[in-house]
Formats: sequence, C-alpha cells, structure tokens
Amino acid sequence: MDKINQIKWHNPREKIWGFHVHQELPIEDFSKALVVQNDCAEFLKRHNIPIDASDVITPGYGPHLDYMWELRVESASKNNVLEKLGISISYMAINRFGLSAYIHPLMQDPALPEEMALAAEGRDNQANALWFSYRVPQKQDFFFNPPKDDNNNIIDTRTSRVMPTQERNELINIGKSKLQGQMFQDPSKIIIHGFHIHLDYLADQEDLALTIFDKFLVYLLSENLRPTSTRLYGPRENGPHVQRGWEIKFEIQDRAILERIGIAIAWLMCNRQGFSIFMHPVTWHEGDYREELKAHEEYSFFLGDLPELELSFFSDKIIDDSV
Repeated sequence: MDKINQIKWHNPREKIWGFHVHQELPIEDFSKALVVQNDCAEFLKRHNIPIDASDVITPGYGPHLDYMWELRVESASKNNVLEKLGISISYMAINRFGLSAYIHPLMQDPALPEEMALAAEGRDNQANALWFSYRVPQKQDFFFNPPKDDNNNIIDTRTSRVMPTQERNELINIGKSKLQGQMFQDPSKIIIHGFHIHLDYLADQEDLALTIFDKFLVYLLSENLRPTSTRLYGPRENGPHVQRGWEIKFEIQDRAILERIGIAIAWLMCNRQGFSIFMHPVTWHEGDYREELKAHEEYSFFLGDLPELELSFFSDKIIDDSV
C-alpha cells in the first residue's frame, strides 16, 4: 500500500498537448489504409481539428517496420485537445474496415534535447498508444537507442522515406478499388449509446486496480463527466470477460459523448499504471448480439494489451437468420 500512496496522479489537461493518428500496415493492406487517411483528414477538418502534418512514410522510419501514414494534431488549443482526441477516437473506432490503427498522445516536453525527447516519446507517448483491432510489430528500442552517424548525431530516418505524391495517389486509387464501394460512416450515427470502459486484473493486483478506479471516478466528476453506471465483477461474471475487473459505462445518447470520451481516455493514458484498458462503443440495441459482437471485436480499442475475452458469449447467441 505504501507504493500506491507514492503514485503521482497526472491531470491530462496539463500533460497532453496533442496527438498523432496512425495506420501502419503491409503494402497489400496499406492502399486501403490510405483511403482511410484521406477520409479521416476530411472528417477532422469538418470538426475544426487542425492537422499539422499529413504524411505517408515507407518502411524504416523510426520504430516503423511497415508502411505508415500519420495525421499530426499538434497545434490544437490545450483547452479542448482532449475533446478533439475523443472525436478522432470515435471516427477511427468505426472506419478502419477491420485494419489496425493507433493514436498516441503527445506528452513529452518539446524543448528537450533531441535524444532526451526521443526517450520521452517512447516512454510517455508510444507506451500509451491507443490501439484499434490489434497491435502491429514495431521497433520500440529506436526511441532509447536511435541510430547515429560517425559524429554521434542521430540519423534522420524520415526525410528520404516520405512517399512522393504520385506514388501515394496511385496507391489510393488501388485502395478505392479494393474497398469496392464500402462506405465511411458518421460515428454519431453508429455509436448510439456511448461507451464502456473496462480494466481487468488478477487477484493480487486488486488494491492498485481499485485505487485507479477511485481516482478515475474523482477525476471524471471533476470534469462533470458522470458515468451512467459502474460495476466490479468477478471472473466470468461480466459477459465475455474472463478475469475479474471493473467497468465504467457512459450509456449516453447525447452525441457530445463522442468528444467527451477523450477526457476519460486521456486520464487513463496518463495514469493506468501499466494496466491494460479495454474500451468499446455501444452500437447495439438490447438483444442484438450480432451488433454487440461487432462492437467488441471490430469497433473496440485498448491501451496496453487486449484482455482475454470469450467472444463466443455473443456468437453463441446469434440466431442464423439466413436459414
């Protein structure tokens, strides 16, 4: 308990000053991801979210082992950057066509010397990335042992790998043909009842897990973000969750929750103490197990690692309506 008492809890409004949206995938999927990038950029602009860079990078930049696109949000007002984070999360939850994606916060001091700034990026930003669907392999050691030249200067692995516009446009056209008319969706029309947040833990982690729960609730109330319900559950007592855990529900029809969920997720990015957090939108009506499965499998996102889930809890209840 002494260690718990020594934890420093961070206010994300003071800690997070921006974020980056990414997809990183092999070339056979990356053309589809570039179509996502274009639509995501337009969506963010319509919601007055400033995009400070919108690049496409070939493999080998920094920690990235595959093709990668990014949308950098670095100049948003600190007063509402968490709400802009929430809008971006809501969009990416719904519009990835089953592909991986991630959003990481910006917490490092940009005034740090280059090598110290890289280490801070790895420790504070990348380690607290929010992943959609699944994680992709990355070389995280780059942030702590960056490549250097003979003069001990960090090698620029980015500039030569920025994809030329013509090649980018050719890939976008390929991606559009692969998507075969699949449509992007307005998240406010799909996320009809808010979000659920889960932290699953082992028995010997309970003291710290419940301390996080208590601190999180205090913060939410300070932001006037009131859960509609909370719950502690034991192993296999809550739907597909195998382990014990806690959940916080925001079952709210007000579309403002698409923004305000960023306030909640940002706190967890700063304060999860190494725990994994599983989250999903509520896109189903009661009894629609097919859509509930989709929300847990396709629309979900997580910090850390995916928890162990038995999704057969939903699939076993789906009635085959094709018969």
